[in-house]
Amino acid sequence: MIKSIKELKKSFDSRIAEEEIVRDEEGRAVIEMTVRDDNSFLSSYSASSRPIISGEVADYLLESAVSLAPHEPICLKIYSDCIDEGEKTVYSQALRDYFSAHYRENAVSLRHNVFVAWIMAIVGLLTLTVGIALGIFEWVPVLGEALDIFAWVFLWEAVDVFFLERAVLRMKSRRYLRFSDAEILFLDMQKAPN
Repeated sequence: MIKSIKELKKSFDSRIAEEEIVRDEEGRAVIEMTVRDDNSFLSSYSASSRPIISGEVADYLLESAVSLAPHEPICLKIYSDCIDEGEKTVYSQALRDYFSAHYRENAVSLRHNVFVAWIMAIVGLLTLTVGIALGIFEWVPVLGEALDIFAWVFLWEAVDVFFLERAVLRMKSRRYLRFSDAEILFLDMQKAPN
């Protein structure tokens, strides 16, 4: 029998509500990762003195954190039998360097978005002022309407960039910051939860 959308949503929502976020002793959200082969843990395109994690590892970690609040502290538990003591230090630093670099990149994007939003708002307001002036004097009604539309498009884009896109970038910044500050534990495969 085909279930209705409401029934599917209700059952899915109840399953999500039952899933709890696992936390460590200090209240940090735990993200678990099992590494059976660490050959592709590091990116092959990083500086020899400062390696970073591969995109595949980063994608897995970011996807695992989707259900967490961006400001939530994180404890990363990596279960593996193939990572030796020397690699643990390198991998920990590579994780921190990857997310720190993305945090810095995001900070630049945030500043750029604020600048672009202000420029768009100023252009929109100036154009709206010219459009209103042309509308008051009724010089060229079609030009006044075109300038009015042009101004509102710029003002809407300024609002979109400043309030909507900036909120997404701020959320990403918090997430990157939490990953770069995460507690990273390397554990034996026998300790992995079933």
